[in-house]
Formats: sequence, C-alpha cells, structure tokens
Amino acid sequence: MKVCDLTQIYSPRGGGVRSYLEAKRKYIRDHTPHEHLMIVPGAKTEQVEGGRTRLWTVAGPLVNRTSRYRWMLDLPSLLRILHDEHPQVVEAGDPYHAAMIARNWANRRGSNFFMFYHSHFPDALLRTVLKFAGGWARGWVEKVAGDYLRNMALNSRGIFVASRHLMRVLDGWGCRGLIHLPLGVDTSVFHPVNKGERGEIRKRLGLPADRPVFLYVGRFSPDKDTALLLRAWIKIGEAQKKPWCGVMVGDGQMTGTVEAFLRHHPHIRRVPFLKKPEDLADWYRAADLLIHPGRWETFGLVLLEAQACGCPVVGFRGGAMDEQAENLSDWSPERNSLGLARAVIRKAGLLNEDERVRTSLFVKEQFSWERTFSRQMEVYGRSG
Repeated sequence: MKVCDLTQIYSPRGGGVRSYLEAKRKYIRDHTPHEHLMIVPGAKTEQVEGGRTRLWTVAGPLVNRTSRYRWMLDLPSLLRILHDEHPQVVEAGDPYHAAMIARNWANRRGSNFFMFYHSHFPDALLRTVLKFAGGWARGWVEKVAGDYLRNMALNSRGIFVASRHLMRVLDGWGCRGLIHLPLGVDTSVFHPVNKGERGEIRKRLGLPADRPVFLYVGRFSPDKDTALLLRAWIKIGEAQKKPWCGVMVGDGQMTGTVEAFLRHHPHIRRVPFLKKPEDLADWYRAADLLIHPGRWETFGLVLLEAQACGCPVVGFRGGAMDEQAENLSDWSPERNSLGLARAVIRKAGLLNEDERVRTSLFVKEQFSWERTFSRQMEVYGRSG
C-alpha cells in the first residue's frame, strides 16, 4: 500500500502537523511494508527525498514575509505527482484548495481519500470577522465553515479527528465518518529524569536552581495567543512575590514583539527555535511548569511532550486540550490573561516530585505514536 499525506499546514521549522507527519513516516518505514509519499509546500517543486518514504515540495509563495508557511500553488505539478505516484490512500491534512484537488483526483482514480482535521480553520476566520463585523457574524461564519467541510468530506472514507471535543463540534455541523485518533509522542526522546539530573540540566542551560521556571514552547503568532501570554507574564509578575524565571522557546511573526517585551522583563528569556527534539526535551525536563495560552488548539501536542518529560502543564479549560491533561483541577476556567496568571501561581504552589512522576506515566500509558498509527493503518486497510 502506498499512502500519500498532503498538507498546506507544514513548516520545516516545526509544528504539530510536521511532528505528526515525521512520526508517521518513521512508523511506516520501521513497522510496515508500505510506502509513504509526503507532499508539502516549498520554494520550488522538486523531489527532496527518495526511497520508500518520499518527500515532494510543490512551489508556492510564503503566506507573509515573516511566515514559515507557504501556499501550494503549482497545482499542475501536484496533479502530475499524484498521477505518477498513484497512491492507494490520500490523506489531506487541511481543508483548503490543494486538498479539494487531491480529493477529486482520488475519487476519479479509485484511491481512498481521508482528511485529518488538524486545524480548526473557522477559528482563524472568526478572529478576523469578529474583529470587524462583531459577534453577530459568528453564526454565519460557523454555518459557512460547516457547509464547506461537509462538502469536502463528500465521497471521502472518513475524517480523522484528534480530540473528542472537536468531534462533537464537527458532528454538530453534520459531518459524518468521524474517526477519533489521538496523536502521540516519542517517549524514547521525551522522558523524565531524576531530580539530580534535572539540576544538572538547569545548570547547563543557564537556569537558576533556586526559583521556579515557567516555560512556553511554540510559535509566536496571534493564532497561538502570544499577546495573551505576554499580558499573563505581567500579571504573574505582579502577583508572584517570590523570584521566578520565564522561558519562551520558539519564533514566528511576533518575534519582534516578543523581543521588545523581553527587553523590559529581564527575568524572562527567549530561546530560538530548537530543531532537535532531544534539545527541546531538556527544556521540558528543566522547567517546573509549561504554560499553554492557546484558546484555539485542536489537540496541543506540546502538552504531551512536556508531560512525558515530567513537566506539569497549565492552560484553559473547556477546549480540545482538556483530554491531554493529567490534571485539570488547576487549569483556568476563565479564558483570559488574568485567569491564566492565577492558574500558574496556584499550580506553582502545589508542585512536587510525585506529580512529575504521575504526569510522565499518564502520557506513557495513554499516548504513543505506535498506538496512533497502528490504528490508522487498520482503518486504511479496511477502506480497501
């Protein structure tokens, strides 16, 4: 069987979709006889990697000057790649124009078309529409999004959804063929260390040994609620009487805003994007707490990575990330910067080694890429 993954939501600099695709390629290569074809946007159309797991880029411009993402616009080449490779399974990782073209090709050629609902795309549209049109437009946007997604899913074999929260949303829109498929984490990379080793990691990373370390990992952008996090840092500083240290790992279109903010808050530091997962794992191990400010997440893969390393997490209740948390009791029910700051301070006062152990065991027992992809391959096989 030849499986093709195609998506616009891909950055060579990281992200949850990239992590999913790289883990999938590795699983197919190491655990199956299948072939894997990945098609993503790039500066030009070319085959980047060959063999049993092939990678093609399809030319397209950057979304904006600071973005790591591109639009896949060389659609004739996309069709040529699909025609030449002729995969038996095509999975689109987004609902946009290239996915529609791939769906139509698959249905004409007798291949099985699936979607993976990685990104709740109406949220991005809602943020723009509500800014200019007001709250009355919410219902209209959600109706348009639901109609569009139902149309995309027509004649597909199913829609993979990582969270039950989003499955309820899509079911309410009338989408059928929903398949619950939580993502996983590589626990051979993301795993805990003992207290002594954690102290050595802190020393190597230049972190203080005598104060709590609060960590953020992710893109600096509006859709990741970076501005909310910056406001939360201020409120934490106002309320937290004891010394503390903040770390922001990443980059993105708001990097300039973040760096300007940090110049006035020297107890918070920025670490540029880390390409190696092993390097990122050390920051999770060194931290006392991961802060996730996102209100629009469809899963929250960084939560699994952090918890797998024994680092507890704090975010907002009521979304898709609830399902990935070992302990929700200290999460904020208020989806604003003050609520997040209060949750961080409350959680910081309760941290202990037992919770770090429980947190890592929760991920190890509940989430793994092997579990994700073995189930997905079964679904592909049944669609034959």
